[in-house]
Amino acid sequence: MEKMIERGLLYDYYGGLLNEKNRRIYEACVTDDMSLSEISDEMGISRQAVSESLKRIDSKLRKYEDELGLIEKNGKLESILHELEGVLSSEDMDRKKALLLVDRIKEVI
Repeated sequence: MEKMIERGLLYDYYGGLLNEKNRRIYEACVTDDMSLSEISDEMGISRQAVSESLKRIDSKLRKYEDELGLIEKNGKLESILHELEGVLSSEDMDRKKALLLVDRIKEVI
């Protein structure tokens, strides 16, 4: 299950960088939850070709994340924003802490 979630995130962020054929193969696997056999029948290629394509695409998408880190940055931003929301919603809002959190957001960006 965790692998499918990771694949979905990678595809959401970097799928637009794939060529049309790879995008169709990956969508069939990740989004449509099709088996290798179903994908091979639909694409007119062997199961082995589908399997190898998925491995190459996985590797390519992970490389994009390793180099660009957009998923990691988004996670950090969500965490900081959640913390900032808590500070701003408290009755005795700590202005200094809020400004420090804003600075952390700027660093991530």
